[in-house]
Amino acid sequence: MTLTVCAGPFPAGNTRVSPYLRLLPALCFASGLGAQTLPPNAADQAWSQVTSKEKAANDARVRSPQGIVATSRTDASRYKAEVEARAQKYRAMAQAARDFHSQHTTHPKAAEARKLEALAGVQGITPTDKTYERSALAVARAFRTTPTHPIEDRIQVAHSMEAFFIGRKTLTRHWYDNPFLAETMLDRLRGEFGEQPEIWGLFLSLAQNTYCDAGKEAAMRIVQSAYAPRPTKELARRVLERYSLVRQPLDFPLTLAQGRATTLGELAGKTTIVCLWDGPRHPEGPPGLHDFKAKPLPNTKWVFISVGVPGDLPKGAKSTPVPSGSTCVESLGRASPIVARLKVDRLPYVFVLDEQRRLSGYGRVDEIPALIAGIGRPVLP
Repeated sequence: MTLTVCAGPFPAGNTRVSPYLRLLPALCFASGLGAQTLPPNAADQAWSQVTSKEKAANDARVRSPQGIVATSRTDASRYKAEVEARAQKYRAMAQAARDFHSQHTTHPKAAEARKLEALAGVQGITPTDKTYERSALAVARAFRTTPTHPIEDRIQVAHSMEAFFIGRKTLTRHWYDNPFLAETMLDRLRGEFGEQPEIWGLFLSLAQNTYCDAGKEAAMRIVQSAYAPRPTKELARRVLERYSLVRQPLDFPLTLAQGRATTLGELAGKTTIVCLWDGPRHPEGPPGLHDFKAKPLPNTKWVFISVGVPGDLPKGAKSTPVPSGSTCVESLGRASPIVARLKVDRLPYVFVLDEQRRLSGYGRVDEIPALIAGIGRPVLP
């Protein structure tokens, strides 16, 4: 078989290989390098602006205070300034997203930019700017009710709006802090969008994040539903398994940070708060406990469990203020038997024991006062 090659000055049918043809691989490689070093086009640059502003806004939200009710005039002023600064970052994100989908209507990211504009607009609302509030809610409402948008995106925007209304009504940071309003809102979304997996995912978020009794009820709804996806039901069963520990004695072996073996029972007191946190991610200590350092809870023992071995503190960093207590380390991290037994899905997370060393309740760090007040309450059947 004869290979016929036509290249450069040689006529068709000539079996000689042109020296130019031998250079083609090198030329193609060089052209590939050139393509990699070309500056991004205007659309890519604009999308990069959107994502960078999204990151800045979300970072500011993570750093925001745990609650809305301030305990002093200084705290109130600081909180107001932080809320305003965070809102401005979300407004900048919404503007960047609006500019992107207006100027690059056919770009593959245009649809996502429309969703981000609606979401960021709601997050950018402040109590003092009613004009912006009306505009942002109008954009979100239009996105929510436009059937050509993906239904999962419409649900996300609708949930953002409803969470905003709950927060305004109850002065709480999280939409699931008031489980009655949260469940009513999710049922309203079911009526609006049907039995969608995303809505049952929000029910799961309610079950995992609200206080333990309400979480148990939300998990039961998921497990008993004919429409909830199977993976969502499996995670809801974990919530029910954790709830089954309430009013049961709780004890397990621990290793103190100094290396000595002990047990939870040995470290417990009249009231015991067990706080699990992500040590490798937060080597400075469990976050969100500075208020309990400043105002210690009476007759309370604290047991801090680092899930994973904490790393060294970065240069110049300081340890987080926490109450006096015992610090333990679970070197297996999330593979620890303690994490498996307690069905811990997120960190930090707290468990409260009464004076009989029985589990009284569990929840987020900002729920500790309510968990302490709930010691001795009846347990749901």
